[in-house]
Amino acid sequence: MEDEDPPLAVEIGETITAVQQHEDDGVSVGVTVITGYLGAGKSTLVNYVLNSQHGKRIAVILNEFGEEIGIERAMINEGDGGALVEEWVELANGCICCTVKHSLVQALEQLVQRKERLDHILLETTGLANPAPLASVLWLDDQLESSIKLDSIITVVDAKNLHFQLNEHRSSSSFPEAFHQIVFADTIILNKVDLVSSDRGDGALEDLEYEIRNINSLAKIIHSVRCQVDLSLILDCNSYNAANTAHLEALLKESRSLSTQDLHDTGVRTLCISEDDKVDLDKVHSWLEEILWEKKGGMDVYRCKGVLSIKNSDQLHTLQAVRELYEIVPTRQWNNGESQTNKIVFIGRNLNEDVLSKTFRECASIS
Repeated sequence: MEDEDPPLAVEIGETITAVQQHEDDGVSVGVTVITGYLGAGKSTLVNYVLNSQHGKRIAVILNEFGEEIGIERAMINEGDGGALVEEWVELANGCICCTVKHSLVQALEQLVQRKERLDHILLETTGLANPAPLASVLWLDDQLESSIKLDSIITVVDAKNLHFQLNEHRSSSSFPEAFHQIVFADTIILNKVDLVSSDRGDGALEDLEYEIRNINSLAKIIHSVRCQVDLSLILDCNSYNAANTAHLEALLKESRSLSTQDLHDTGVRTLCISEDDKVDLDKVHSWLEEILWEKKGGMDVYRCKGVLSIKNSDQLHTLQAVRELYEIVPTRQWNNGESQTNKIVFIGRNLNEDVLSKTFRECASIS
């Protein structure tokens, strides 16, 4: 377990147990996954949200290391015969704190079926959790038109200890969870920056950001002390909404700056490729599946994002992948005079720029 205290919850009235179906308004409730290495400050962030007067009705699900989805022991009561009892606790600011002992997706969908409409759901994972399987499940559930949607993955990192945590296993064949949590993050909260600036002097935070961007050049980085952040930066991010392309397009304008060198002993890097000619959509699907599913050339891709210029289409298409799960969807019309260049960013291990570029160019060829 982590060395930080679990989130504090003050029960008001009776524990809520009833699950009632609200009228289906066609709007999915966003789920933000909060992850981070042991002691980074995840519980501090959750406490900050639970105690803030933000005017939102937010549900928080606590999770511990164990089965695919565990339970937070601190929030569980013992029932008859020692059985675990699921508890729903309502907080003074309108938030709800709960625990689950069954399927995560089922629990999430029960949450959004409650009479009281939720604005958002936070899912705090254990410090030893790899967020990739969880992200894939939630994203797939969203694609199946569920009442929930994956909003973003927030990774909290300890600015004082991050360098040590990343170096801890670099000399071995293991791949520490600290890397996984940064690789799959949409936003990274660089927490405890006050401890770094006082101990290591000017330039220390810039060095940490450089190290993070070498692993994941796509993530936004936020500095914080005790995880006190502007909640608008971590809620309703729509990171997996295909129509939300502004952040990605802004990054891709400086696409070459996204590419990084291999990190020592890990081979984790960010790589951007581009192609000016329009590509065949069917060929792109086959190309992606060879890379993501068959691990072409020994490449192991964790994340992938891009914009595509498709033959016989006047629409910009966006590409997004988490491990083996991916989607390509049209998002908007190309603007007049806009450069219709294909640009794709990969984050992974053993990435081969020559192979990726050469095989992608074949998607533009005429059979």
